[in-house]
Amino acid sequence: MGKDKRRVLVAGHIGVGHVHSYGGLVQDDSLGFASVITLIRKFYDVDLRVRKLVVESPKKVCVETTGGGVGCATPSSGFTEFEIDMLRQLEGSDASIPHLSVLKVFGRMHGGGCSEASVAVEYALAEAALDTLARNIPGFAIVKSSDFEDVFGGISIKLEEGDMIALLSVNGFRRGIGPAEDLEGNVPLGHKKMIMETLGATRVPSIVIESKAYVPLLSDRIAGSTVLLRYNIEYDNIVVAREIAETLKQLGIDFLETSTAFPRYVKSMVEVKKSVLSELISTASALSSATATRDKVRITEQLVKLVCRDLGGVFFMSDDLIEVVGSAGLVPGTGAVVSIAVDRGYIENKGLPYATPEESSLLAEIAVKASRRILTNYEEAMRLLEERYIEISDYVLGW
Repeated sequence: MGKDKRRVLVAGHIGVGHVHSYGGLVQDDSLGFASVITLIRKFYDVDLRVRKLVVESPKKVCVETTGGGVGCATPSSGFTEFEIDMLRQLEGSDASIPHLSVLKVFGRMHGGGCSEASVAVEYALAEAALDTLARNIPGFAIVKSSDFEDVFGGISIKLEEGDMIALLSVNGFRRGIGPAEDLEGNVPLGHKKMIMETLGATRVPSIVIESKAYVPLLSDRIAGSTVLLRYNIEYDNIVVAREIAETLKQLGIDFLETSTAFPRYVKSMVEVKKSVLSELISTASALSSATATRDKVRITEQLVKLVCRDLGGVFFMSDDLIEVVGSAGLVPGTGAVVSIAVDRGYIENKGLPYATPEESSLLAEIAVKASRRILTNYEEAMRLLEERYIEISDYVLGW
């Protein structure tokens, strides 16, 4: 196989507003998005600063970057005059790192419709960033989904060893609800499949860059924050994982590696949904029988936490799809996932995880160097990919 046929995919997404999830997970689900944009900017000069923000009506906000990209959002609850004043602070911020930009204005956010205004603004920033790339980079492909209001974009970058395809996904809704993340990672379905086919990226070794997160089960193994390498030794591409690990060692970066992540065919979503709904029903039942104000307030607090936090682990992906691709959207046989994990002390000090420009730059560097290694050992990676690859459309409903 000639080098011109060698392709490796680097995929990053933003799950707009997906901050909390079941089991106490808290994250900035824009790190992959920010990191892949940083990777692209290593090869192309693009200005992603917010030049102007316009509230066209109480229910519509549009962001325009210096590079000419535009993104708009329409939270159903609209914006108050005070929120509109706050939004002016976004001018001059970097649309490529939308979560941090929004936190600096609103302080925090919740998905699932619990804080529509902040989540909708995050969507507008992400869309504007992607639109800017499309307007300024020759050959950058972009497509918008009519089903979920997702936006996808990508570019094929030539390296000495072969082609590195940078793929970006905005998973969210203009209304500031959701997100629906069936099309995160390297999942080739719907409009995302169209753009992956255009770029030649549907069946290639893949590096998926994911969120910066506090994961309670991993917290005791982390001091501060660390790079996290995850894959499943039975289903994912251990050649890709090996090359990422070797890259991290060469760069002298401490990292945590787990080969038992993303178990498949274990009814994970079904079990989570059963647990959360059971608690919701129990709590709602307690509210129906409560009569004292103090009891009703206490029970309502529990309901709000369940809806605005734990339910994030239920609605973000379809039950049948997560069985095949796991919670990061990784097609079996294709690759491994890189992210950043933080410990409990980080959360206690900062309240929420947020990705920094320095972290997105670090993961971009890791991805480029690891891509070169994978392209050099391409045949080995492809052999394992072909052994384990699954056509997702054969296994999921609604696509």
